[in-house]
Amino acid sequence: MHNPENTVRLRVLLGFLKAARVLDHGSSVLLLSTVLVGTRANGGLAVGLWGVAGLLGLLEKYLAWRVALDTEFFALLLEHPGQEAAFDAALAEFLSRPPVAETRTMTSRWQGARRLVQQQAVALAAQALAVAVGVACTVIW
Repeated sequence: MHNPENTVRLRVLLGFLKAARVLDHGSSVLLLSTVLVGTRANGGLAVGLWGVAGLLGLLEKYLAWRVALDTEFFALLLEHPGQEAAFDAALAEFLSRPPVAETRTMTSRWQGARRLVQQQAVALAAQALAVAVGVACTVIW
């Protein structure tokens, strides 16, 4: 059943999911600096920090992919209101999982997407911290 409140919530959610691309762009800059500066680092601590920064960058890239996927999925739900059960069935089929017994609520979907963006932001913050400490260690040593 079509719920106008869900339409508004989906539009708000899509706005935030699309805005998360800024986080990914920031991570790309940090990842590039990690490759450029980290490959010139001397000393075990600096190399380790640059390695951690690179791994955190890869984690952020994975989370950014998941957010982009959610953006597409929520856009699909917005285009086809009331088709959540069909969406869940198609997703389960694609992932070779058994069909879900009951359809997830929009609140549950909303919270999951928000949690994903928060995880992406935390990964970016950790990546930035690792890069900053890596720069400090590279400059000091």
